[in-house]
Amino acid sequence: MNNPILLNCEFTGGSCGSRLKGRTYRKALTALLPVAALLATGDASATENTAGTEAGGSVLFFTLFLLGAVGISILLIFGITRWGHRQDQIRSMMSFSIKYLTESIDEGEKIEAARALGDAHDPNALLILIDILCNEEVGEELRTAAVKSLQEMSREYHQYTGVIDDCIKAVEERNHQRLIDLLIENFEQPKRKYAHNAFLLGRQYMRIGQYADARIWLQYAKVRNKTALIRISQISPLIAACNQQLFDEGDRLFKTGEYRAALERYALASHNLPLEEKRRHWAHVRLTSIYCKLKHYEDAYQETLLALEDNHKTDTSLNLNKMLHEMRSETGDTDEAQARRDRLEAEIDDLVERVMAELI
Repeated sequence: MNNPILLNCEFTGGSCGSRLKGRTYRKALTALLPVAALLATGDASATENTAGTEAGGSVLFFTLFLLGAVGISILLIFGITRWGHRQDQIRSMMSFSIKYLTESIDEGEKIEAARALGDAHDPNALLILIDILCNEEVGEELRTAAVKSLQEMSREYHQYTGVIDDCIKAVEERNHQRLIDLLIENFEQPKRKYAHNAFLLGRQYMRIGQYADARIWLQYAKVRNKTALIRISQISPLIAACNQQLFDEGDRLFKTGEYRAALERYALASHNLPLEEKRRHWAHVRLTSIYCKLKHYEDAYQETLLALEDNHKTDTSLNLNKMLHEMRSETGDTDEAQARRDRLEAEIDDLVERVMAELI
């Protein structure tokens, strides 16, 4: 079965492209033949009638000028049309190649796609190739194809020549922060932001274990992906992996008593989390527990209400909701009221310790 990537490349740069180019030039020459004939006739007439009137000469000049302008216009139209066809072919080739690179399980197809992207003057293609270089799990032949395509881009895609060379160097030196800085500086512009760049930044932060930053960038990628020309299918699984890592980090921080840092991890992991995922991770219970440890009882109470709204009506949520409601009601200044608050604080803390011990 013919590979659509190869067929596309042959069409844009092979014998078909040469025939198309030849036909274009022949059409242009055919269009100009009448102009040349008229020019020759006009020249002969001018020689035979050197004593012609000034008015006749003006008419001849105007006619020749008009015909020349028409000829130039025809050439421009052919040139612009051919350039537009070429751009359409490159975009089509790029779409095929990126799809094969991200979705195909055949290593040979991925290699051919990486080679084909060397002709694409497009930041998305550039970013995909850089991501291949960063991925230590890809085969050596695929990585080599990506490097060669990037080098070809560096020679032809002058807008990003320096950036491409710097990115390749940063990857080779394993200078992760340098690569991150380059990607943000050159591809995060106010008027143009790329889903592939946010995706690549998220992957890069995951590689160095900074899952909070990784999740933020992957969320950006998810939003941008809705309007992207070429969709990225791996974003949601990577966000889920980041969430798991953040909950795990929060649990470790909870154990060591670093409650504020734990709250940051739990809150970030819970943000925009689907309902089923919140239940699976016991997100509301974790947040309620950490608020209780910080003695932010109003926040803890509100979190139990959210748990009940989400139909996460566990015995733990119900018990914490009841105890926190009592705590909110104890507003007196008497010694008895303070004693009741102290008792409730101790009971809440004991319940939180037991709940979190079961979870982590």
